[in-house]
Amino acid sequence: MRRFIHGASRIFENTAVVFLFALILSVGIQIVMRNVFSAGSAVIEELSRFSLIAAVFLMIPVLTIEKKQIIVDLVLTRLPASVRRVFDLAIQLISACLGLFILYAILLIMEKNWSVRTPAIRMPNALFYLPVFLGIALFVIGSADNFMRALTGKGAEK
Repeated sequence: MRRFIHGASRIFENTAVVFLFALILSVGIQIVMRNVFSAGSAVIEELSRFSLIAAVFLMIPVLTIEKKQIIVDLVLTRLPASVRRVFDLAIQLISACLGLFILYAILLIMEKNWSVRTPAIRMPNALFYLPVFLGIALFVIGSADNFMRALTGKGAEK
């Protein structure tokens, strides 16, 4: 399972980098178009929005799995190891539950809007939300794995 998680994490990270380049390129083109030609493009604007959303949501599980997300641990680092372990278990469990709730919310939204298309590039909502869904799904799997590693004492703390 750990191998699958890390393999998927690498794929998500590389895909997020591609979306980041698409974001940089589309924003750069927009700046040139507006400042040089006094014209904008709804298609490029929508592409940049999609690229931003995809890059962010594909990187969430990567950072969670590698434990590189922003952690405010001023109090936690001063607690005894046994208490820290309990907090780590609670944090990972709450994270996984929150991710499941978000997945459920996305499914409810998609149930009614799956065939709606974006205004400019006519992308189906199902495709637009796919990176969000996949990112949160891997986040849930990563949080559950971190929970199990913390529970068994196999180094979920980093």
